[in-house]
Amino acid sequence: MKPYDKALSIILLLTGLFCSCSSSKKDYLELKLAYVMSTGGASHEGALKFAELVKERSGGKVQVKIYPNAQLGSDRELIEGLELRAVDMIIVGPSLIGWYAPEYGVMEVPFLFRDYEHLDKVLYGEIGKEIETSIASKRKLHFLAYFRRGPRYLTTTNKPVSTPAELKGLKLRVPELPVYIEAWKMFGANPTPITYSDMFMALKQGIVDGQENPLETIFTSHLYETQKYAMDTKHLLSYYIVAVGDNFYKKFDPDTQALLTTAIKEAADYQNGLMDQFEEKYKQILTEHRVEIIPVDRNAFEDIALNDIAKALEKRLAPDIIQRISNVK
Repeated sequence: MKPYDKALSIILLLTGLFCSCSSSKKDYLELKLAYVMSTGGASHEGALKFAELVKERSGGKVQVKIYPNAQLGSDRELIEGLELRAVDMIIVGPSLIGWYAPEYGVMEVPFLFRDYEHLDKVLYGEIGKEIETSIASKRKLHFLAYFRRGPRYLTTTNKPVSTPAELKGLKLRVPELPVYIEAWKMFGANPTPITYSDMFMALKQGIVDGQENPLETIFTSHLYETQKYAMDTKHLLSYYIVAVGDNFYKKFDPDTQALLTTAIKEAADYQNGLMDQFEEKYKQILTEHRVEIIPVDRNAFEDIALNDIAKALEKRLAPDIIQRISNVK
């Protein structure tokens, strides 16, 4: 993002804060919740459930105002928004771990997690606490819960892919994280870091030939308008992080903090329960939009991921972190 655009986003965040302060006093306490995901997906449904629970259990004394669709900026800008007290809670992708605690960038290594139960035990267990402590010490972010994202799929504009060898020369949009870049290089692609907000136009204009994301993102961001094939790689079981800043613990009293924390965890359980249902819905919609689902040789991809990618990254990661994650039962 250009410096001017970034400055403008921060000004808009502050404007929203000052406007809310200067308006007539509300008879309830408002929590501002923001995220980049579009409406219509499981994550948005989880946010709506959270708002419903908070209003109901507080008797209307606390209410949640939701800002989806990157209305308040990108993930990085939302993190800054927490620090500026322009937003109270955010739902962000796991990229923030790679940005601020790269020693735990292993969380983005393909094929590392056996299933969602394994992922949940890592996130809510000792390793997850380590990661949160590291992030909190650097950016004063605190994790309250995790929303499941559907598994990530590789998609392409005009070339089906079933083996790593068929990725050779493919220009692939990836997030701006070293783990993604190095992983897809080893798979054989030509990874090109592009921000989420610029991804659609990059695909439409042919700057890149494909991308990888959960079906929810492919659907809600209308990527099916540019993509002809969706490879059934399911290469990464991913998640969103529900985070707050230090101001959360100043703005809300302990009883309200407990109410909000309990409600977001219950909303996460609700959202997680929607994932299978939404996965089938997304697949059906993509098929209706003439996106072809392509089976892949998962063993070929897994061999590269676990034997080459994980080992290549090991030296820059927290000691024994890959083995520790594998040992979680």
